[in-house]
Amino acid sequence: MPAFLFPGQGSQQAGAAALFQDTCPESHALFDIAQNILSNELYHLIMEGTQEALHDTRVAQPALVCVEVAVAAYLQHLGVEPAACAGHSLGEISALVAAGAIDFADALVFVVERARLMSTDVPEGGMTAVLGLAPADIEALLPDDVQVANYNGSFQTIISGTGDALKEAARRLKEGGAKRLLPLSVSGPFHSKFMKPAADQLAAFLKAFPILPPKRPFLSSVSGEWETDPEAIRSLLAAQLYRPVQWTRVMEQLGKRSAVEAGPGTVLQGLAKRTPDGPVVCGGAAPEQCRNFAAREGG
Repeated sequence: MPAFLFPGQGSQQAGAAALFQDTCPESHALFDIAQNILSNELYHLIMEGTQEALHDTRVAQPALVCVEVAVAAYLQHLGVEPAACAGHSLGEISALVAAGAIDFADALVFVVERARLMSTDVPEGGMTAVLGLAPADIEALLPDDVQVANYNGSFQTIISGTGDALKEAARRLKEGGAKRLLPLSVSGPFHSKFMKPAADQLAAFLKAFPILPPKRPFLSSVSGEWETDPEAIRSLLAAQLYRPVQWTRVMEQLGKRSAVEAGPGTVLQGLAKRTPDGPVVCGGAAPEQCRNFAAREGG
């Protein structure tokens, strides 16, 4: 059985929700739940909003969770069951739903609150992709107000911090041999110490949030380890806002197995191709891709 991998914010695509709404009774039921849980305006934007509308964190996060869980439901409808579930940052919420640890309706309530906190309690700052420099070399060159946000592999590392500090980091990294520096289109210094106040509020919200032991193996992108304890998962979901994404570790833990990117885009497929001992990841961004994957897996 393959691993189900769920991409993070930035992979959302206009029209993706409508594409999967009626692929099977299970996915249709999920969108009925979403319509009941979410505001009419938000649900409309998820189903019919433009790509520009989906850039808003408050829309992007619930939209991506809806699509990813629907993709997973369709794959299971086709007979493909996940041997493991993991998600990159936001995708971890979808992974926990697929693993049976969080109910989909509860996940929507959680992601709306997560998006609200990440939109309102965020200091000025940003994130930059650094290419062509080893993570350890990057860490040694960063000023105090910049830190690694995503360990995506030996070829790509994301850094996060305040505006002035990121400029200083860029200068140091260029002098240190970085091949490319690509500023990301994000609204804050996510996965950095500057998100700790928002994480503390999210932790308070999570105290009464229902989480069960995963029914399927769940691999955390915060710890980089297999997690089974609901309290540990609850803590990691809050810490996720200010701790780095350990995606390199996730790829190493999964090893050379089959996997599917259960959601829009090809980000995780690209990262896997650059990880020699990682999984072989196929696309699941469209119903036809899911059917092709199921046929290959014998579903």
